Formats: sequence, C-alpha cells, structure tokens
Amino acid sequence: MLLLSMALCNSAYAQATEAETPDTDTEAFDTHIGTMWDLSVGKKLGPVRLMLQQSVFTIDTYMERAMTIFGGDVDIIPTYLKATALGFYLYHRSDAGQYRNLLRYHAGLNGAVPTEYITLSWAARYESTYIVGNSTPVDKFRTRLRMAVNIPNSKFSPFFGAEHFLQVNGEDSGETERVWIDLGLTYKIDKHNSVELLARAENRQLCTPQQWNANFGFAYKISL
Repeated sequence: MLLLSMALCNSAYAQATEAETPDTDTEAFDTHIGTMWDLSVGKKLGPVRLMLQQSVFTIDTYMERAMTIFGGDVDIIPTYLKATALGFYLYHRSDAGQYRNLLRYHAGLNGAVPTEYITLSWAARYESTYIVGNSTPVDKFRTRLRMAVNIPNSKFSPFFGAEHFLQVNGEDSGETERVWIDLGLTYKIDKHNSVELLARAENRQLCTPQQWNANFGFAYKISL
C-alpha cells in the first residue's frame, strides 16, 4: 500500500454587506486535519473470517480516539455476499473536548464483484453506539462502495471509495450525519502482510458549523 495524498479541507464563508443584502444569513464551515493508524490481524477458518484491530485517530493536535475492534464475517455466497458482526470499544474525545468510554456494534452485509481489472466492493451496516453509563444509543445506517484497480503483475492496487452515514434515531433521524470520500493505495508485501495508505475527505453535516476535514491514514494488515 502506498500513500495517495489528498488535499481537501475547503473552507467556505459567505457574507453580504449591510447595504447590499442586510437580511442574508452567514454560513461557515469548520476544517480540521487528522491521522488514522490501524493494525489488524485476520484469520480465515473455513467460511468464517475473524479479525482483531487496534486503531488510533488524531485530529489537529490531540488524540480523537483509541479504538479496539473484534468481530468477523461469514460467507453466504463466497466472495459475493457475507454477513458481518463487529464489536467496538472506544476511548473517544467528544466535540466538547471530554474523553468518554463508548461501546459500539455493527451488524450487516458486505461483498465484492471481482473482474480482471477492477474489483467493486460494498457494505451496508447498522451501527449503534452507547456512552458507558447512558442507555440511549446513537444509531446510524452506513453504506459503502469501493472500486479497486487490479494491476497485472503488480503488488499495488489503487482504490477509490465513498461511505454515507444516515442518522436513524434522535432529533436528526433521517438526516445525513457525515460522508467519507477515500482515495488510497494498497501494497501487498506477501500473502500474509499488506499495507494501505489512505487520504480521506470527511464532511460532517450535523456539526455546528459543518466540518470539512482531511484525514490521512496508514494501515498494516496481517493475514494468518
């Protein structure tokens, strides 16, 4: 996996003079730059694949989260359709600057459609996140599409993807919570090890003000 950098973070600010349009509203966008660091280990056991991952995300000058993920998927139609279940523990910094312990689960489906030169993959997951000590979850429905390019006789595979988060409970139910746009490159070291470098544009629409963030990530993946 190689790094494909992606410079995003475009701040928009519109303001009218009092003489021209005195009643015009002002809309502002906040911007941040972050990093994502992942180490994951996976093991295939027949139709079941298990995975353990440790991640650390930063935003600006502070740690945004430390996250442990455990779970896996099971083949329904090998390659084309799988059922997925994941459990998360997060030590997470809120937008207000307070660190909290969170529990989260994912349940859904994913799969891929491989061709000679392109592999299309997709995922649809229900996500529920609980603050420890609070019984009211934050629930979202996440859909993801990714296209990877298969280069003949090469260990490199560039990819492009997007993910949509739909809020499904609370006062913002039915609203888009955020959108990710990913550009990256995978490098397969050998059949057991690979690395991925990623640039992600993130639009958080339910923040006040809205955010356009740029995140740059590195992942090391081990397949046992």
